[in-house]
Amino acid sequence: MDTSNDFRILLAERGLKELERLSNSLKVQRRKEILRKVREMENDLQVVKWSYMDLRDLLTFESFERLVESARELREQIKQAEKDFNWRVADYWLEYISNLPDLMKRGEISRIYEAVRFFSGVISGRKEIDGLWLCGVDCGFKMNVVTNSEKFKPNEFAVVAYLPPRRFGDYVSEGMFVEAKLGKKGELSLEEVRAIANKLGEVEAVLVELVK
Repeated sequence: MDTSNDFRILLAERGLKELERLSNSLKVQRRKEILRKVREMENDLQVVKWSYMDLRDLLTFESFERLVESARELREQIKQAEKDFNWRVADYWLEYISNLPDLMKRGEISRIYEAVRFFSGVISGRKEIDGLWLCGVDCGFKMNVVTNSEKFKPNEFAVVAYLPPRRFGDYVSEGMFVEAKLGKKGELSLEEVRAIANKLGEVEAVLVELVK
């Protein structure tokens, strides 16, 4: 398995860079300890990246297991921080790395959008904000999505690509709408993601920019 070019590893690498950048901005105790832990995670990820292990061995590889466990511990540690935008970004990337085992179990992937999660849900409400729309989406849990399209209306199903938070003025978007309807609530399987591949051009562009 070419772990050095695997999109999931490359996104985790970007996430750790963001975590290192944000570590001094988080309003939480023991920030130096968090930074030290992030750097240890970066070392573990580099070992994983250049391991070229097959999937079965990778999932039980000591550096991979330590990376995932560290992400879960740090995510728990920052729960007490003030929930500002920096915290949201840090929490997203720690969640992403925590979920790497399930993402890696998808097997070989060929497109970067296959390296992130997608959810389907019902738009529970929306309001206009400076020419944009802030939509609440019930996917079994609530997500907020900012869009410039009027197509996404309350009480209709929508698919959301779960992406790093983006700020629009005083509002935060937790994902990007995809013009597809699955008529269900919950996470999409890899097969369902691949079935709407022709709708994922914008999502792919955002993710490609992240790993540049």
